[in-house]
Amino acid sequence: MPLSDASPRKPLHRRALEFQGFAREDGLWDIEGRLTDRKPFAHLNYRNEPIGEGEPVHDMWVRLTLDDAMQVLAIEAATDASPFGICPDAIPALQSLKGLRLGPGWRQALKARLPPSASCTHLSELLQATATVAFQTLGFGRTPEGTNPLSGMGHGGVAPFFVDKCHSWRADGAAVLEVFPQFAKKPGL
Repeated sequence: MPLSDASPRKPLHRRALEFQGFAREDGLWDIEGRLTDRKPFAHLNYRNEPIGEGEPVHDMWVRLTLDDAMQVLAIEAATDASPFGICPDAIPALQSLKGLRLGPGWRQALKARLPPSASCTHLSELLQATATVAFQTLGFGRTPEGTNPLSGMGHGGVAPFFVDKCHSWRADGAAVLEVFPQFAKKPGL
């Protein structure tokens, strides 16, 4: 269901975030993200040079290569458009993420290893979302067609990682009661 009708307004900015997850032939995984910022009008940059309507102000890419444990084995980034010529100089700082594991604490690790003055705000924003994209990518495995990723979870008395991590999967909710009743809690407890 879309949002309600908006009041009359004028568009001033468009940011697009796009992510894709891939199973590689060598047994690894790639998570790729792209961020673009565009203005629906011509304007001037900080040097008073023209930027045409719809031309990207930011156009940045990131790729994480992961193993099955979601450990970062390699990271690559590219900056195709940025306000300043020195923006791509922040890319080497991303190498400090090698060896980290996507999962709980990912965002805190990004902040600790990529302080604002040493990194790029926009690449950091892309990287924050890669963990959830990785979970969505790896969740169905390498042969996902016709499978139910939930069928292999919840065995051995260990609740799936997502229980109590969102509204739908709260332990006192209907979804957990239906799919993983062994981990369901009565409301209010």
